[in-house]
Amino acid sequence: MNIANKTLASLKTKDIFVDIYTDHFNESLYGFIRDFNDNFLLLEHYNEDGFYNGLVIFKRDDITRIKWDNNDINSTFKLVNRNKKTEKYTDIQIDTIVNIIRSVDKNYKHVNLKIQNIESDWAIIGQIHEIDDETIVIKEFGTFKSQDRGMLMFSVSDITRVDADGIYENNLLKIHNCN
Repeated sequence: MNIANKTLASLKTKDIFVDIYTDHFNESLYGFIRDFNDNFLLLEHYNEDGFYNGLVIFKRDDITRIKWDNNDINSTFKLVNRNKKTEKYTDIQIDTIVNIIRSVDKNYKHVNLKIQNIESDWAIIGQIHEIDDETIVIKEFGTFKSQDRGMLMFSVSDITRVDADGIYENNLLKIHNCN
């Protein structure tokens, strides 16, 4: 087992609170590693105030570094309320991007798809209508303000990250009466 996989396995097994960086997209996310393979990593995400904020599934190639056990991370960990964590992540298949999207949509009734190579903060939130290895059609949620729903088709290969069950997404579901 290589050093990266050995370290990830240890962080997962020991339930260590980490900070994952994807510097190309200028982001840093706190949480617990729940699953990983050679291509993907599933993080149980907590925001900087220690609140559960859903799941984040990264492409491992996009992760530039992982930190743990420093003052900033340990201070945030003290705020974490683990009573609200979810166990649905165990049903997420992380073998392919298509299976990730399908299993997230099935378990959470929505997906938040990041298209960061085109625009670093571009996210498409909605429910899967159809998907194959090349193309996805999604019934997109509008913003809080617009509440507009529409259909959108785009390339699966543009997806850089998959999120679900976050505070923002769950509030959108409530607004659209999907919960």
